[in-house]
Amino acid sequence: MSDLDAIVKEQAEIEIAQAVKTDDQTDEQFAERMNAARRDAFKILATINYADGSSLHTSEPNDVKLDDGGPLIKSFFVSNFTPYKSFTGAEPEHMFQLLLDFSQPPLLDASTLVSSPTLNTSNLTVRGRRTGWRTAIDDAVEKRIKKRRAIRQAFHSGFVYDFGLLLFGLPLAFYACWYLSQTVQGVFGGTNVVVISAAYVYIGFVSVWIYRILFSYTKWAFPLVELTDQATGPARHRAIWWTLMVLIFGRVLWATLGPYLPITHWLP
Repeated sequence: MSDLDAIVKEQAEIEIAQAVKTDDQTDEQFAERMNAARRDAFKILATINYADGSSLHTSEPNDVKLDDGGPLIKSFFVSNFTPYKSFTGAEPEHMFQLLLDFSQPPLLDASTLVSSPTLNTSNLTVRGRRTGWRTAIDDAVEKRIKKRRAIRQAFHSGFVYDFGLLLFGLPLAFYACWYLSQTVQGVFGGTNVVVISAAYVYIGFVSVWIYRILFSYTKWAFPLVELTDQATGPARHRAIWWTLMVLIFGRVLWATLGPYLPITHWLP
């Protein structure tokens, strides 16, 4: 906010220097009008929405803070549009709007297709004739972005679930059927082949559902956009996620490749 406010103040001096006094204005009236424009028109206005439903509207960067034990920031919106239009009655020629959406996808969302991309409204809009204005706004925002995680961004894209189903979900289902085959034969071995087949189908469906839950848990634990200053639940759950992944893939790899590894000859 401080950087953006400084850029808007710089734009104010450029436009005020080009302003022309009207015939019905005195020098004092014109100077007073320009000072009022510096104060009321050329400034930023931010809206911070918190997770508990409260909101904060301010033009002062020092008003935005995270209190220990207080509500987390859900979204952050800042622009120079509203102050300028409220003062002049016209839209600014040089304007920007920045929205940062820190919302997290639900663990299981029945209202959204599982193959759909993760919904996130974060965006930056910059408009203006002056190249220096557009470049300054872009740079002020870009330098505050700590990392661009290409893998995470791709994971939240559309049809990633379907690709993962072919690559991980179905192999997991086949592995579960193979791993539980002795149990199925021991329990249902004396029954009809249809019952045995149904047991394997059921195991496959349960395995796919486990993959579905893990997929949603991954999207929740690694949100598309997050504020690193906030100790959110997903940030704390990433250690749990990594533990689950190591256990699952370690168990599968050991069961399938373990008998062929030389190290097995040294084990009791």
